[in-house]
Amino acid sequence: MNMSILEPALAQKFIDKTAKHLEYNINIMNEKGIIIASKDASRIGNFHEVAFGMLNGTLETGIVTENEKYIGTKPGVNLFIDYKNKHVGVICVTGTPENVHAFAGLVKTSMEAMLEYELQMEGERRRKDKAGHFLYYLLYEDSIDLAVASKMSEELGLNKELLRICILIKYHSDYNPTKIIKALISSEGHSLQDMIAVARNNDIILFKTLSDKKHDAVKNYKHIIEDYIKNALEKLPAEYESKKIGFFIGSLQTSISKYRNSHNHAQELALQTKETFGIHFFNDHILDYYRSLATIKAYDDAFYIYDSLFHGDEKKQFVEMVKALYKNNYNVLYSAKDLYIHRNTLLFRLNKLKDMLNIDPIAVAKDREFLNELAYYFSKNMKHE
Repeated sequence: MNMSILEPALAQKFIDKTAKHLEYNINIMNEKGIIIASKDASRIGNFHEVAFGMLNGTLETGIVTENEKYIGTKPGVNLFIDYKNKHVGVICVTGTPENVHAFAGLVKTSMEAMLEYELQMEGERRRKDKAGHFLYYLLYEDSIDLAVASKMSEELGLNKELLRICILIKYHSDYNPTKIIKALISSEGHSLQDMIAVARNNDIILFKTLSDKKHDAVKNYKHIIEDYIKNALEKLPAEYESKKIGFFIGSLQTSISKYRNSHNHAQELALQTKETFGIHFFNDHILDYYRSLATIKAYDDAFYIYDSLFHGDEKKQFVEMVKALYKNNYNVLYSAKDLYIHRNTLLFRLNKLKDMLNIDPIAVAKDREFLNELAYYFSKNMKHE
């Protein structure tokens, strides 16, 4: 039986914490009966006959009295250290058996709890390393072999059919990404199916798993993610300010071959919004994304003729007006309030446009689309004038 999971460093760490202020000596032995940790450093490396006999089945008890003589063994109580119902070592508390028996049981239980916790944490660390390698392969490798990606996902125990979304997290340079990740992992709604890693530029990349009920997940994903992030922010150290952390959420994906798209959309969102904090969804800025794919020349080819119809301040006023209308779903009253002008003033400007271009953006949806893109073209052109 391989019992190497009981490492000397871990065993000594336990003794240093537990036995520091105790009168009893504590020894921990591995599967070969060798003392690998002890309060008495001089005994480390010695053979412990009782531990060896217990582990190979030749001794039925680990209680040693003054009258019994075993190699490298003093009177005391020896008990198995168990992990997942298997004997992985022996722990001994020296002293008169009747005096130390109850204490030995407590020490054994504490050692087993620490061993289980440390091995669980080690498993999490290894899984994170694998998850980081997997994400690096999916997001940055020039050519992805889906067979390789599929095998990597299986090794991580990932359900490839689940809906996932990339959350790109940017934060103040003084903040420690490990502490932010700890808050994310401890947040309500975190799943073992989530993948998280730190990118080369120190951004945190989280692929958040949503419900396996696709229709519900698509419908409610914004609320789910907002609640998850808000809970994570509450678990950050007190000195970590939410206004110095930004969350940029990409597109929904169900295929590992398309995870890169979600990451790209999150990156583009962070670039386009120019925000440094808050929660931002790609789907709320999707028009800006597709506008960014078109060159200004493509817009110029379609709209240059209108450029000569408006001059300097008129263009600026036009852009501000359309932005307010777009923001308020072309509600004249709310748009006028945003522009700090009277409703009738806004109607006058709209009627002037109606006469000039023969459009009615308040009543006709396709005219709104035209006006939105013309304003976008003017805003880009003004930056280059």
